[in-house]
Amino acid sequence: MQYNYKTSYILIFLLFIIGVSCQQEESEIITPDSEEIIDANSNLALLLLQTTLNDGSLDDLIDNASCIEINLPVSVTVNNELIIINTLNDITLVEDNINASDTDEDIIEITFPITITLSDHTEVVVSNEEALLQYVINCFGQDIISCVDFQYPISFSVFNSDFQNADVVTVNDDEALYQFLISIGNDSAIIASLNYPVILNYDNGDSIEVNSNSALEDAISNASQNCSFIPPDICFDVTDLSMCDDDNDGLLEFDITQAVQGCSDLDLYSISYYITETDATNQTNPIATPTAYTNTTNSQTLYVRVELIIDTTVSQIFPFTLIVEDCCDNPEVLFEDLVIYMPFSDEFKDLISGHTIDNPNGNFVEDRNGNPTCAYSFVQADSLSIPVTTTNQLVQGDSFSISVWFKMQNENPSDIEVLFQKGTQVGDGFELKVFNLNTPYFIDAYNTSAIDFDWLNEADIVWTNTDWHHLVVTVDVDNTVRLYRDGVERDAIINSPFDIGSDPLSFFTLGQGFTGHLDDLRVYKKTLNPTEITELYTLEADCNTCL
Repeated sequence: MQYNYKTSYILIFLLFIIGVSCQQEESEIITPDSEEIIDANSNLALLLLQTTLNDGSLDDLIDNASCIEINLPVSVTVNNELIIINTLNDITLVEDNINASDTDEDIIEITFPITITLSDHTEVVVSNEEALLQYVINCFGQDIISCVDFQYPISFSVFNSDFQNADVVTVNDDEALYQFLISIGNDSAIIASLNYPVILNYDNGDSIEVNSNSALEDAISNASQNCSFIPPDICFDVTDLSMCDDDNDGLLEFDITQAVQGCSDLDLYSISYYITETDATNQTNPIATPTAYTNTTNSQTLYVRVELIIDTTVSQIFPFTLIVEDCCDNPEVLFEDLVIYMPFSDEFKDLISGHTIDNPNGNFVEDRNGNPTCAYSFVQADSLSIPVTTTNQLVQGDSFSISVWFKMQNENPSDIEVLFQKGTQVGDGFELKVFNLNTPYFIDAYNTSAIDFDWLNEADIVWTNTDWHHLVVTVDVDNTVRLYRDGVERDAIINSPFDIGSDPLSFFTLGQGFTGHLDDLRVYKKTLNPTEITELYTLEADCNTCL
């Protein structure tokens, strides 16, 4: 076969001419604008890289890291419930499980192996919790700008000084833009400029069109000010603490370490607690015993500082509030002028003063309505004292009333048994007691007494050890003394010579020499009227432990 060499030379020459003219024409069109060249070492290049990093924050509830994203589907176990997450919307199933109870630990366990996408858009397989934790730790210091995105596609004019060629590169997503920026940063021969205009979309729905490098840098910088990087899982679940105030004094001992809840891998962090934000910032005056901190005011705000142990420059401060709540469900029936109040509800405590008697000899027993441990069974060895205060003291001339329920258990009805008295010895002030067939008496230091004559004469009672009875004694401004049993007046001494003494003394005494049950002791600084006495008599047994 013979070639036509002349024809071949002409074709080669024409192709050369066409090639040169195409290169020149293309270069004239797309040579990068020198004023808009993106310097790989510039702040704009850094902002562009941070904007194109993969945002893994949407699944932080699962992996605790904003720079990694778990590829779906993935299986997790929360509070013994298996949940399969097929889409990001399924994360709400995990949130619903966590919010269903305030008492469980809310530990999220991932079923391994899983595949994760890193901030540079590469995918890796993670086989266990320890390997995942290392990626979480590596997230610290990665500054991802996630609240602004390019409206794709965008294009770059690119010139390669080594090969003297120019081109236009179009990118359609963050991953492609990230790889392009890395490529121009790794090759000093490549010069690139962004072809304007471009549009940026913010998370709040706003958009902005920019037409220069300086405008683009400002737009991204302004966006990043509103979505600055938050280190992953630095104990976001810091919660307020509330406790019930049973004694109504507004002060409680809190374990403030309980404010930090739901944090995974707490051993990665150094945690300290402070009274003021300034102390937390300066790391001065940390609370010495955070497990036993007593609030100084109600709704007191404290601060927890959390630092990453391997990098103490990574830290955050979180406020939380201590709240003292009045959780008492006591209906507060007939509480006006009440100065001593002892329901005997599994404790020997005056709820007015807060005074508590520990380790008495008797036992807490069933009350008149069958409530367990809501009354107290005295033995004769008991002689329990309540301190006299300026609130509860009783002296001659005071109007006062005493209300108490009792049930006899003594087989010897001739014993003198004191239910409640002013002072500690016979003759100190007054005594509410039983003797002479367990008959109720109210007597002063000079043997003036009001007596339950109906009981003594068995007018309406056959005495047994199984019956609860209600006693009330009232003294009014005229020194008239009245004794009531089971809602009925049994004796009255009008304008009596009754004298309880001008010395308030130091103690009231309960149960001196008494064998039996007492319940619902109330002492008032007023004279109860018959209607109030009837209300106390018909009131259901008191098992309250608070005011």
